[in-house]
Amino acid sequence: MPFDGILTHFMAEELNNRLSGGRIGKIQQIKRDTIILHIRASGENYRLLISSNASSPRIHLTWKQYESPNNPPVFCMVLRKHLSGARILGFKTAGFERVIIMEAEAMDELGDRSIKRLAVEIMGKHSNIILLNKDNRIIDAIRHVDSQLNRVRELLPARTYVAPPAQNKLDPSSENTYQAILDGFGESNRRIEKYLLDKLQGFSPVLCRELCSRALIDERKPASDLNPDEAARLIDALRGMMRALLDHGPTPVVIKDHSSDKAIDFHVTDLVQYPAKKRYETISQAIDDYYHSRLEKEAHSQRAHELMKTVGKLVEKCEKRLAANIQAYEDNKDYERLRLYGELITSSIYNLKKGMSSARIPNYHSEDQEFAEIPLDPKKSPQENAQYYFKCYGKARTAFNYAVSQIENLKIELSWLESVMLAIERAENSSQLHDIRLELYEQGYLKSYPRKGRRSTLPESSPIRIVSSDGFEIFIGRNNKQNDRLTLKSAKHEDIWLHVKNYPGSHVIIKTDGRQVPNSTLEEAAGYAAWFSKARPAPKVEVDYTHIRNVKKPSGAKPGMVIYENYSTIMVTPKAPETSGG
Repeated sequence: MPFDGILTHFMAEELNNRLSGGRIGKIQQIKRDTIILHIRASGENYRLLISSNASSPRIHLTWKQYESPNNPPVFCMVLRKHLSGARILGFKTAGFERVIIMEAEAMDELGDRSIKRLAVEIMGKHSNIILLNKDNRIIDAIRHVDSQLNRVRELLPARTYVAPPAQNKLDPSSENTYQAILDGFGESNRRIEKYLLDKLQGFSPVLCRELCSRALIDERKPASDLNPDEAARLIDALRGMMRALLDHGPTPVVIKDHSSDKAIDFHVTDLVQYPAKKRYETISQAIDDYYHSRLEKEAHSQRAHELMKTVGKLVEKCEKRLAANIQAYEDNKDYERLRLYGELITSSIYNLKKGMSSARIPNYHSEDQEFAEIPLDPKKSPQENAQYYFKCYGKARTAFNYAVSQIENLKIELSWLESVMLAIERAENSSQLHDIRLELYEQGYLKSYPRKGRRSTLPESSPIRIVSSDGFEIFIGRNNKQNDRLTLKSAKHEDIWLHVKNYPGSHVIIKTDGRQVPNSTLEEAAGYAAWFSKARPAPKVEVDYTHIRNVKKPSGAKPGMVIYENYSTIMVTPKAPETSGG
């Protein structure tokens, strides 16, 4: 994520071309460290996002919608006071440093025009947004820095603004730089990537590796080991990169992970070291898409983690209740013995006396007329001992029957909760998580109804669709609500239904359209059913399959829970789909 000096320089040029002469309207502070300026320029409306977040500091135009807090923070109010209605004069940088200064003309309290500057420092954990007056005195900063944090450079109201200290590196666009780098190769034992990073102003590690890649040099090689031909190729790569950027402008790209298509990097030059990338017309578009995708994934991960934690507690509670009922079952399963003791005491009541601690009484229920050794309470009469056993019998029978019913219900509940946890683990977007939260709410596990929000752009949650090698459509439910919709509403009687045996998992449907399903498609769909189940890690998995007409949902059953009959079983290896839709 290299918002380095090179990118900063061209970002300032892009903003200068788009926003110079524009007027600042609405000002939002959407997060503790992020503001958005609404600007009207050249007949167009723009939103300028500026963030000092330590992990994602940046400045760029954005096309995404953001909600504002009800009570704007102090810094937001200061910006509104000094910049609302201001006319933007321009954006500038000092060489290839990671600081952009926005200069604007605004009206002061007396109605006079005055110059205000907004300094955006993009420096990792030291990033900041600072409002200055015409004399470069600090009006306020989004993050105050006192002498305890930085003895040299305080960023507090009324202090004179001092720019971050220069790193005294070489200007990568200067011809003098190229000779200086050549002269220094032989004197440095540092890896060539690190050597270039130390020397070139505005260059990040990814750009240094890019130079090595273009020059066909291993970036781990020591600078002193470069031969003259390699050194010349490296300088040519640097000269060519800078000439292309300065003469023809930036080529914004977002780098993608080749296997997952996940955005992993971005820059203003075509990074040839990466094969998978997406090109954009403007730098802002590239950065906006990159961070929107990244922040969406982070927010999704956090929401999934919180939901998983909630369901995990429900599973833990259910397991404790199940264990308690199993223990009650074991403790009371011999309840008939208590009734027998009561009956035997009653039958021999005239042969017993108070004070006896036990009695040996013939068991007339036994075919062999065995004797039963019955413990007695010596403090109680025979009648009281008999009543005690009958009372214990009644309690034990009730506890046993309750435990039997609860054990079955709790096993069903636990299986359902495990299916919900599996759906959370496999959820790919917020829409699927919303389905799961809705399911938990409808089943009484969440108190508040999960809403998408007024401005939500969540995609419709839909099952995975795959076309088999034989041309049959295969649908895979991503969660219990999708499973129900697939099995109970979408599928037809002649379609094939598949589910992994004895494990939580997805419902898989093969759309037959009246055709005979070949074994190859059946095995393919069964492999998907095994993959989208809790049995995924197993080398071989049993998968049941039958026609939809044999699948029924019991009255009152939880989402995704069905019963089926007249089924067959196939043994398959879990298989991940190569492509998925929906």
